[in-house]
Amino acid sequence: MKNIKNVILLTILTLSFSCSDNYLDVNGSSASPSSASPALLLPAAQKNSADMLYNADILNGSGDSFNLIGSIHAGVMADSGDRVWYQPEQQYLIINTTYQRIWNNTYTLTLSNYVFIENFEGEGFDNFKAIAKIMKAFHFAMLVDTYGDVPYTEAFARGSNTQPAYDDDKAVYDIIYDELNAAISMIDNAPDGTLPVSTDAMFGGDMSDWQQFANTLKLRMLLRQVNTGEDLSAKYNEIVNNGIGFITSTAAIDPGYADQTSQQNPFYTVFGFVPGSTTPARNNEATRGNEFFVDFLKDNFDDRLSRLFLPADSDSEFRGIPQNVYTNEFRTNATSALGPGLLIGSTQPLQVMLGSEALFLQAEAVQRGLISGDAGALYRSGIAASFAELGVPDAATAAADYESGAFSNKINWDLAVGAGNEIEAIITQKWVAGGFISGFEVWMDRVRTGFPSGIPIPVDARSTVFPSNLLYPESELATNPDNVPDQPNNAAFDRHTFWMQ
Repeated sequence: MKNIKNVILLTILTLSFSCSDNYLDVNGSSASPSSASPALLLPAAQKNSADMLYNADILNGSGDSFNLIGSIHAGVMADSGDRVWYQPEQQYLIINTTYQRIWNNTYTLTLSNYVFIENFEGEGFDNFKAIAKIMKAFHFAMLVDTYGDVPYTEAFARGSNTQPAYDDDKAVYDIIYDELNAAISMIDNAPDGTLPVSTDAMFGGDMSDWQQFANTLKLRMLLRQVNTGEDLSAKYNEIVNNGIGFITSTAAIDPGYADQTSQQNPFYTVFGFVPGSTTPARNNEATRGNEFFVDFLKDNFDDRLSRLFLPADSDSEFRGIPQNVYTNEFRTNATSALGPGLLIGSTQPLQVMLGSEALFLQAEAVQRGLISGDAGALYRSGIAASFAELGVPDAATAAADYESGAFSNKINWDLAVGAGNEIEAIITQKWVAGGFISGFEVWMDRVRTGFPSGIPIPVDARSTVFPSNLLYPESELATNPDNVPDQPNNAAFDRHTFWMQ
């Protein structure tokens, strides 16, 4: 594995040096996919995928990302009481410039490379093209979830069409779902000798893992649509009966991160420490847990608490912060910083989908009667996987003791069954497991299900309803005004994506 990472790192370095003086700045200006091969572009595209999730503004290091906005609106993350880093987000102030980099850079830095790989005219790249299709579907699903209608069919015509039409969000979902199936078939039928072993920074060329990842994405997309009323039973049957299965451990990107400037894991770059030092990184001292989230862990004696957070410097207590409260009581040194289960080190792999999420997805689908299985067993396995992912000692035993000993029907499965509260228990545990790691997913779960229940609206927020969408970016309004769909003033709160019904 070390040799694979070295090859990947060398590949990215070669590409970036040919385009820029900045490490990994592979697409900033002159990084033209037209002069590269799929083998050269794949690790760069995957590195950009990681950035979109955790640091979409990689050049400025602002931390704007799907994970950050999701963690805030899912009631997980809060701003230190003596900082104002996340004040607009906590006030629910959403305008056309809010996190617009995640739109712009997803299209220009990430999807453009996957589209090039997918359409490359050359033999021997079938598995590369399949990976590109899967990752393209992954990113387009997030764009639809965030905005609704998006440019798809005309999105990558380059200079021949600088004002692409917007496609219906449901139509895009259906297309990319079919693309996932096409990618799975491509892998099955790919000629021997086309495995991208040395340049795949995610699964090291293991195409069975890629098929399982695609199948798990399909399950995620189907569960997004549980409130639409559409009969998707044939699709549920297909993902179970195709014999592929789902991911059994966390899918992560690791191009060879290093403890050097501009080479760190992007999550650690934003929330960790400056390379080779104990100096806090840009967002480290501003980022704390929402009081509601921290108290849920404390009140239920959750061993993940000390993995997610550190005790406050002032009194060694674990303490979160009510969102949008800026007082000395909740200053930086009086509240809990991010803990060792999150900030492992600058070289840690970058999580794309947690293994625990895959188990919770299956548990929900079983509980809703959409696939067969044992929902309780899958739920308990999801909790155990989360404990292991965060590095809780003796994770399996600790997780079992936590679940079985709890008096809450949001934790103890038997109590959840007795209360008819199974779905809330599943979503709540998924929220704990992924809140700081898969913030976007837990936000979308809150939009889709209303769970976890009881998350308070921030003090002095501009809405009594938490946000469900972002607005189309100012860049689109300026350059593509005739095609951008109309959005009312309350568009960020009206659940306008097709599955938010």
